[in-house]
Amino acid sequence: MTPEPFRNSTEHILAELRRVDLMLRRAVLIARNTRTADGPEEFRGLVITEENVDRMLSNVDFLGETWKMDAPTAAAADAIDRELEILKEQTRQRLELSAQSGKRLALAHLSAVCGLSAAEVDLLLIALAAELEPRYETLFAYLQNDVTRKRPSADLALNLICRKEKEKLFARGLLTAGAPLLHFRIVHLLEESYDRGPTLLRRFLKLDEGVVRFLLGQTPTALASGEIVVPEVDIERLAVSEVTRTQLRALASAIERAGPSPALIQLSGSDDAPLEQAAHALGHAFGRALLVVEVDRVAAEPDGIAAVERDAALWDTILVLKRKGRVPQDAASPDALRATETARTLLRQSSGPVIALNFDLGQGAARAGATVWRVDIEPPDYEGRRDLWREALGEAIPDADPERLADLFPFPGDRIRETAALAFSHAALRDPSNPKPAMADILAAGRSVSTPNLQRYAVGLEPRYGWEDIVLPDDRMRQLKGIAARIEHRRVVHRDWDFGAKMARGRGLSVLFSGPTGTGKTMAAEVVAKALGLQLFQIDLSTVVSKYIGETEQNLSAIFKEAEAGQCLLFFDEADAIFGKRTEVKDAHDRYANIEVNYLLQRIEQYRGIVVLATNFQKNIDEAFLRRLHEVIEFPFPDDASREHIWRLHFPAKAPLDPAVDFGFLATQFKISGGSIRNVALNAAFLAVEEAGAKATITMEHIIESLRGEYQKQGKLVMKTDLGRYAGAGK
Repeated sequence: MTPEPFRNSTEHILAELRRVDLMLRRAVLIARNTRTADGPEEFRGLVITEENVDRMLSNVDFLGETWKMDAPTAAAADAIDRELEILKEQTRQRLELSAQSGKRLALAHLSAVCGLSAAEVDLLLIALAAELEPRYETLFAYLQNDVTRKRPSADLALNLICRKEKEKLFARGLLTAGAPLLHFRIVHLLEESYDRGPTLLRRFLKLDEGVVRFLLGQTPTALASGEIVVPEVDIERLAVSEVTRTQLRALASAIERAGPSPALIQLSGSDDAPLEQAAHALGHAFGRALLVVEVDRVAAEPDGIAAVERDAALWDTILVLKRKGRVPQDAASPDALRATETARTLLRQSSGPVIALNFDLGQGAARAGATVWRVDIEPPDYEGRRDLWREALGEAIPDADPERLADLFPFPGDRIRETAALAFSHAALRDPSNPKPAMADILAAGRSVSTPNLQRYAVGLEPRYGWEDIVLPDDRMRQLKGIAARIEHRRVVHRDWDFGAKMARGRGLSVLFSGPTGTGKTMAAEVVAKALGLQLFQIDLSTVVSKYIGETEQNLSAIFKEAEAGQCLLFFDEADAIFGKRTEVKDAHDRYANIEVNYLLQRIEQYRGIVVLATNFQKNIDEAFLRRLHEVIEFPFPDDASREHIWRLHFPAKAPLDPAVDFGFLATQFKISGGSIRNVALNAAFLAVEEAGAKATITMEHIIESLRGEYQKQGKLVMKTDLGRYAGAGK
């Protein structure tokens, strides 16, 4: 018959497996000839008989060379060998025709990529047989005279492909560590659970699962070397800035013009997700799948590099290199150095583009003649975020403000969609019959999604107070509302009126709140945060400032990096601890202390959110620092009228307050701050409950008694002259 090319990879593999069937038929024929008088059938494989020992001493081996067989067995074995040669030649001719017709057959491609010899392909096929059909397991167990050994051992596999003992000794080299089958992790040599420390010949062959899937034409999602991704998003659909989109278009066009040549594409950015999406978009532009490799894991595997090289070539993928996790790595650590060297090796061995995600490979990492590209993946700009918010929210939320959301949350596209979905969930939990979110739900969802990891340095405060809860002089109140207005309307000033183009530094806001303890500085920060829908974090300076040189800057960097994603309001209490007057430089520690302050000022000016610094003693703050702040608000000690208002505010409408309570008297006679008034009101409520239970009434006597305790806490006494007609009140 005239040979024809193989129609597909499956037809080729089935043709090759017919040769394996003939090899097994020949082996079974010989086994039956040599296994005589081995004892009762039920003890076969469990008992070594005298006849078996005599036969081994007579050099009658499993291969059964023709001079050791009886005539009928030898003739049958020779006939099978001739049939094997005919089938091998037919397969070779069909492979040549297939190559001429331009068809890429999986097994032939694997053999070419990994440089496999004909004998190595036969070993691969023997291991593949057990993966495809259970009947092979039965035959392998029979030939190995052990029902538990269902996979071909190295001994059996070599016996099947060899005809002489010298051939078998030479063929052992095909299953050593440096040979292609093991080097490229095509075949694994494993040991049975009950057979510890076996020899090479007793180990069994297991074909790599990724290789099996490749041979069968099944695209895997995960391999031992990494994850294969078939890109679906193109550059035009990426949620990135227009500058980044333009650069990626130009990069894709340049790579396409250059053809199949080596290139290093370094993508960097503050968030991993947009980087991976950008890599997907480049793969889509190149029309190729990606092999995303975690370099740290590959570096830990003895043959990890070879496995990556194999899979990238088999699946015709673009290699994408990334590090493990987002925690900054010590570049000098052994693990980091090993990962970098692994990435450099992969890069040098690749003949096409390699994409590195936030992975600095250093100078000279690319192979000679390779083109190096560097692109910063910037998140969507204001207009892009606004359009994404409009798309994600649709027309479902009447009071939605995409412009404000785009300015408030500098999210990438996937985070915007996640926030919108979470807002709908919030609404459904509140009212399942009408799961229609409001702007407040979107703000809450945005805060939830962008919650920074600041537990080590800060305490998250839930803003409870509104404008109606704070008592300040009119001019101070206008200043405070002006702070909120600057953030709420900054998009108009910075973008619509183009003031942002004139600003060299950040577009955030830095404010100093100064005043005595208890005058409302923390409350004012809560009021602003609630008005703008921001998260509020009070920074614990004791965990930030370190005696070790350079560590304070690292802590501050971590704080601002985490807070940037959510535009949080950062509240530094007792800021004079770090912003005090600069010291004269007498030693290295003084010099570095000043560097820490300069670094904090630099980060504050770059921050896009609000930073509030609070101090009880403004005179301790260096005037040079004050000039670099946007606003300074002094919180005065409240006067009589303000105190009366504060007294009334601190008793809720539901509180059982005696109408006879004289707030005017309390405000006039007791010169205490708003914080102290809050303490007195709360303690008076507990005194009333303790005295008469839930039906109690909060009276002037309870308030006076609570006042005595508050004064005592401050090291003061309440004089009878202060109490006037209430001198007998309290205990």
